[in-house]
Amino acid sequence: GQVSEEDVARVLSSCDVPDFGEAREVLHAQPVNFALDNRSGLSDPRGQVGQKLSTDMHMITVDAGAVQNLVHCVKRCDLELAGVVSSAYVSGLSSLVEDEQELGAACVDMGGGATSLSIFLKKHMIYADTVRMGGDHVTNDISLGLQIPATKAERIKTFYGGAHATSMDDRERIEIGGDTGDYDRDSRSVSRTELIGIIKPRIEEILEDVRSRLDAAGFEHLPSQQIVLTGGGSQIPGLDALASRILGQQVRLGRPLRVHGLPQATTGPGFSAAVGLCLMAANPQDEWWDFDMPSERHPVRSMARTVKWFRDNW
Repeated sequence: GQVSEEDVARVLSSCDVPDFGEAREVLHAQPVNFALDNRSGLSDPRGQVGQKLSTDMHMITVDAGAVQNLVHCVKRCDLELAGVVSSAYVSGLSSLVEDEQELGAACVDMGGGATSLSIFLKKHMIYADTVRMGGDHVTNDISLGLQIPATKAERIKTFYGGAHATSMDDRERIEIGGDTGDYDRDSRSVSRTELIGIIKPRIEEILEDVRSRLDAAGFEHLPSQQIVLTGGGSQIPGLDALASRILGQQVRLGRPLRVHGLPQATTGPGFSAAVGLCLMAANPQDEWWDFDMPSERHPVRSMARTVKWFRDNW
């Protein structure tokens, strides 16, 4: 017969959560495709006629201990936690244009401790992963390589860092000395070429790991293969060109979109995830597994609430 909202809600409610183990927790669970009989690729099956309705669900799991520590940290600051979301997801929401979300694009958010990766297609996130390296690892490499404190290494990376050295960089000297009282140590300097020689291998390692995950996800089969770099770590000069060479796709630098009136200081790539959180707060979307998924952590809810969720989000 004709597919109603109740039929869709019933299909969503019939999905089972795989046993990921006690160490993993479902962070996102979103329907990304509906199929009616032999017709797939339906974003909204309501009103269509068929016999068998099914759905494809995209789930993201995270380390349960890490989430619990994060929640505990926020609560100790006397703050109320509205929810936890993937930085890969919200960065994609804020930095990808609508055509990229529709035709297929990857958002690579280079943060401090990790680099998150998300793939969007037909305005849904269909893949997410994390590379456990980020800008902090680059800073640590500089600190160890030049034998300077991490705070100084971060400053040098910010002001003088780069991903590609030129002949001019051989002549540019960077003071790395301190105030120890040792003249030889306090008067040290390095060329920008030497600094880039420390930075570049780590960035290449991160990007090669990203490429392997994109390949495993079948990214090359999407109608479009645009890659958007965002996050604080993406602001290193020359990174987009290096990323384009390693990833083999069109690469652009992304910044927060869709929010007008932001202060100039918050319009850079480093604020993509934060602005994405604001977009989520302004347009909250309940996660599907909050409703009728049979799970100890998420008790069965009423069918009426599932129908309400479908109306609000589809």
